[in-house]
Amino acid sequence: MPQGKETPFESSATRIPGGPGWSMDHLTLLPVIDDLTEFRRAHADDPALSVLEELWSGRPERAEPAALALVRSARTARHRALLADVRRDLGRVSQAVEEYRDLLREHGGTGREAALWQHLGKAYFVGGAYGEAADAFETALRLRLDSGADPDLVTSSRQALDRARSLAGRGSEGTAS
Repeated sequence: MPQGKETPFESSATRIPGGPGWSMDHLTLLPVIDDLTEFRRAHADDPALSVLEELWSGRPERAEPAALALVRSARTARHRALLADVRRDLGRVSQAVEEYRDLLREHGGTGREAALWQHLGKAYFVGGAYGEAADAFETALRLRLDSGADPDLVTSSRQALDRARSLAGRGSEGTAS
């Protein structure tokens, strides 16, 4: 399917703005590349471009070797998180959750913490653990609000929290604002 084309099951109404050339699918809470040319241009200097492109195009099996190579070359929090995302999308949710828990132990109280909670929430969400996902998204939202994060990040956390709560049967009462 060509990039940027909508299927009957996927429309711009189910997309949350992300960044240049990509958005977040409201139903799956996963990033999707909408305009490959724009995405490549925006990430031209990113050593993780090939991982992002494959992963966000729905090809985690093709992203895995590049993600492993990134971690071997530089074991940064970002590279480890990308590998966890690959594992999540390959159905190895428990591995992804474990890696995000390790990253949170190492980076709690830092500027990375909210993003790590958000990604942990996505791992739980993909694994169908909607209550745990909601708890992680709620923590990410609180941290983002407390730090005065970019409004788009706050919106992303709020929408993810609402989606997880609805699937967990909790409703949206008590959403941080």
